[in-house]
Amino acid sequence: MKKSKQALVTFTAVFFVFLFPFLAIAQVDPAFNPSKLIDDKIFSDTQTFGGPEGIQKFLEAKNSVLANTSPEFIIKLKEPSITLLKQGLDDPQPALGRLRTAAELIWDAARQSGLNPQVILVTLNKEQGLITAANNFAPDRLQKALDRAMGFDCPDATGCGNLFPGFYHQIFGNYDSDNNRYLGAAKSLMRSFNAPNGRGPSVNGAPAQVGQSISIDNTQGEPYNAPASQMVTMENKATAALYRFTPHVFNGNYNFWRYFNSWFRYPNGTLVAIGNNPAIYIIQNGTKQLVPSFVAAARNLNLASKVTISPTEFESYPTDVILGPIDNTIVKSADGKTYVFLTNAPHPASSFVITQRGLNPALALPISEAELAMFQKGSVLPPKDGTVIKQEGDTGIYLVEGGKIKLFSEFTFKQRKVPAKAVVSVPVGELASYEKNGFVPPVDGTLVKGQNNPVIYSIENGFRRPFTAEIFKNRGLSFRNVNTLSDDEVTALPLGAYATPKDRTFFAAERNSQIYIFKEGTKHSISSYVAKQRGISADYFFGQAVIGEWFDGIPTPPKDGTLVKGDANGTIFLVSGGQLRGLTATAFKNRKYSLKKVVILPQAEVDAYAKGEVIPK
Repeated sequence: MKKSKQALVTFTAVFFVFLFPFLAIAQVDPAFNPSKLIDDKIFSDTQTFGGPEGIQKFLEAKNSVLANTSPEFIIKLKEPSITLLKQGLDDPQPALGRLRTAAELIWDAARQSGLNPQVILVTLNKEQGLITAANNFAPDRLQKALDRAMGFDCPDATGCGNLFPGFYHQIFGNYDSDNNRYLGAAKSLMRSFNAPNGRGPSVNGAPAQVGQSISIDNTQGEPYNAPASQMVTMENKATAALYRFTPHVFNGNYNFWRYFNSWFRYPNGTLVAIGNNPAIYIIQNGTKQLVPSFVAAARNLNLASKVTISPTEFESYPTDVILGPIDNTIVKSADGKTYVFLTNAPHPASSFVITQRGLNPALALPISEAELAMFQKGSVLPPKDGTVIKQEGDTGIYLVEGGKIKLFSEFTFKQRKVPAKAVVSVPVGELASYEKNGFVPPVDGTLVKGQNNPVIYSIENGFRRPFTAEIFKNRGLSFRNVNTLSDDEVTALPLGAYATPKDRTFFAAERNSQIYIFKEGTKHSISSYVAKQRGISADYFFGQAVIGEWFDGIPTPPKDGTLVKGDANGTIFLVSGGQLRGLTATAFKNRKYSLKKVVILPQAEVDAYAKGEVIPK
């Protein structure tokens, strides 16, 4: 990767107008101040949700499509598989070993950039309706919304570019075909925010700063019938950053304010009640949770500090699950059973497990049957994650992972070189109470096959990814390194996409079909013109079913210095640094270019290339 040529850029975002229920109201809320959209301290508060679990709960409470954690949906987020690529983008978890959920990606992008994850969530809804509307989208429209999740690199004048396709790249950033790095939406917003005097929209060639009054355009017509433009004073850095990202009052930043004010008006931890109703709730990330009396005592909450709100306001907050005590709180019921609270669920736990986890059973709090019934009980708590266990008198050895136990095979036990002294014995009968979750997978990069199946797989992130004979050959692998496991062990591993070829492989599905180069974990298409210009041909043929499972990257552009235009648009571009940069008439004349040198390509091909800034002269 070329880090010496980092191009740290900010693109303004285009917004899409969705007629959500409360936005159908034509009147503008009188509390709206276009000059101060959000406080600076709130804008940069990265701990509002406390972790990805809090974001996941919010998404579930809103019935958001992003709450989906199925493997099929997570693939749609287009998180790259190449560790080096993610390291270059400052991803805080570049080698996690699995694909992340939307909530996890939002949390990681927020803490990596310094941006409040609430701002990301509100922007996702402002731009694409991904919190409140996308459940009604057709599959192709949903993928398009995910690909443009933050409306990033979507200026009004030209439409969306091709540098940031995918939920992951929208918030984290990407590299163009020449490995120049570009910031994503989260870090771009914080770059504007962290500028010494803030960084707003460009005015007369310079970014507006805090204290300046500038003219901001509006979207005309329904639902607000706003004027064509209005003067706005940048009262703080957060407001300047938001206007740089979306240079509109209506509907863009007004919608941002409406969502944020509706969801996050009260800070996390605010206790609320209605009139004389004794039930007390706590506001957490746009939802309300009932607070049982034993939890209030366990968390040392001051119930006298509650805020009395109207029934209408109370109902505007979705009701989340009942608030439980903090994780690892031990409680004991009237019948003498002991539980450990984790993620708001009481898990039955033996004295052996409580002690093994470093907890003190003497600190157990009494809990009534009525209070215990408020919570859905979790599975029996096993020893802490990472513990290798066996039961006295049993030959099976298990790894505790994610609160469940996975069985070691003879191969994986030897491969992971687990010392015998590291195996912990649990009491007889206890093993049967733990929740089981298949086999321990071989380490990443292991080549395996079943006893009665010729298909060879590579283990990646716990998935088995099948090889074709051609890809196996391309990777220069040897059958001597293939490990034969039981069919049950192999088929128990989740099936992933086909294994990918080595970096910088030129290939096609079949002869005389579209040529690609595989680079940085994605396939980049090469048009017939570019293939001829660069002298490229396919070295391998993998089949459409195989390459169709690999992510698409930005198409490979013509050589630097080439002049191109589309057959349906008059704009002439100069290819520079792997990007197409539009030429003004002045620039074309000053540089003494000739129309004879302009290559006319299909418009769709020109539209697909990464675009850079216009060359004015």
